[in-house]
Amino acid sequence: MKTRNLLSMLAVMVVAVAMTSCGKYRKYDNNEVIENTYSGAVTIESTGADPGGDFNGNGDSGEYSFAWDNTNGKANANFDISGTGSVQMVIYDAKGKEVLNATRTGGQGEDSFSGVSEEGKKGTWKVSLIYTNFNGSGSFSVSPGS
Repeated sequence: MKTRNLLSMLAVMVVAVAMTSCGKYRKYDNNEVIENTYSGAVTIESTGADPGGDFNGNGDSGEYSFAWDNTNGKANANFDISGTGSVQMVIYDAKGKEVLNATRTGGQGEDSFSGVSEEGKKGTWKVSLIYTNFNGSGSFSVSPGS
């Protein structure tokens, strides 16, 4: 009887650990800011399933990250910049796996990005915008991918 109880308790513990490890960003609400070390301005204009907004800077560097509830296993991502310096968009799935990483540098090649992430775990994802000496303006959007 003791062995059966011990096995039952062990099974419950394994399931509990598995469930909590599936959602790295689960503790955050949809569109909640996770990190903001960027001294420039970021304005989220649309929220919910399709967040997006504008940003601008005056030679600023830093990171702006927010939680996003993605009901699909992929993300459509778009951003564009006008100015100097660079902006990098990095998206992590619900397990913390990097599924998209794109950088645009003002005055060098393409100034916009539009693409689909790799497949990831559905749930609460992390969207990071990383600014390096960014002096200009831009916009971004993400939505569940297909």
